[in-house]
Amino acid sequence: LAPDYKDKAERAAMLAKADLLTAMVNEFPSLQGVMGRDYALLDNETEEVATAILEHYLPVRAGGNLPTGIPGALVGMADRLDTITGCFGINQVPTGTTDPFGLRRLALGLLHIIESHGFLLSLSDTVDAALALYEDKLTGEKTAVKTMIIDFIKGRFVNDLIGRGVPGSAVEAVTSVAFDNVVDCRAKIDALSAIREQPSFTVLAAAFKRVMNIIKGHDGAEVDRGLLQDGAERSLYEAFEKVQEETKQFLQAKEYGKALDIILRMKEPVDQFFDEVMVMTDDAALQKNRLNLLTAISGLFLRVGDFSKMQPAVK
Repeated sequence: LAPDYKDKAERAAMLAKADLLTAMVNEFPSLQGVMGRDYALLDNETEEVATAILEHYLPVRAGGNLPTGIPGALVGMADRLDTITGCFGINQVPTGTTDPFGLRRLALGLLHIIESHGFLLSLSDTVDAALALYEDKLTGEKTAVKTMIIDFIKGRFVNDLIGRGVPGSAVEAVTSVAFDNVVDCRAKIDALSAIREQPSFTVLAAAFKRVMNIIKGHDGAEVDRGLLQDGAERSLYEAFEKVQEETKQFLQAKEYGKALDIILRMKEPVDQFFDEVMVMTDDAALQKNRLNLLTAISGLFLRVGDFSKMQPAVK
């Protein structure tokens, strides 16, 4: 972030709750933030800081207006994450029937702010930073609390997208592999949602499921080219190397739709490999090398998501 945004966000954060101590907000709680902005302007704070004081409360409800400025968005995220972290840190967690601190709403607001501004941040790192502020006030073990918080936010993310009509199988395919960068996750989900309508992807997803079952429990290592047999096995390896090289730039640029278009070329060599090659051969060296090849291929696919969880679009 530009230093200007940082300074304004820090100033707004310091003043964000000041109006809660006033008689006006005490009498009319719905004016929180509104009065904060007005008092700030009267006290010669900048327009950006005053607006951030108001906007850090947004969205007030699901589907409500979001912060338009970056300082307000930053303070709003920090405020929500601090409340969620603090509550989880003392085991005040929402249950099926109760959520007295409105943590589900706060998590949803946090996610919508991140998405609306396209903030590329690590949830893991931000939760670590929030937990560090509580130090010995936590009643639970820090790692366990962090896991609970990430899982909670992930649950809101999944439910929100499915509620908005995003295919659940695409959401699961991505979030079951990793959930840290919300914007990146959404880009992968959108790419998978778009490509799932192609017949070739349905076949590739089924083949990938077979790959995942075969390599289960296998750690993987470098493929020994000298052990590759001519025919379908060598063809698959060559196709994989080419696809891996061509997708590199698109994966780095987070252009997952273009990466998936290239990955679809793996369908025929994968099909041919399973038709002609016995993976679990009695030759231990060959078996291990073939498992290494399939593990390497799965690693490339998992850069976008777990294709085995995908379902074809319903026509």
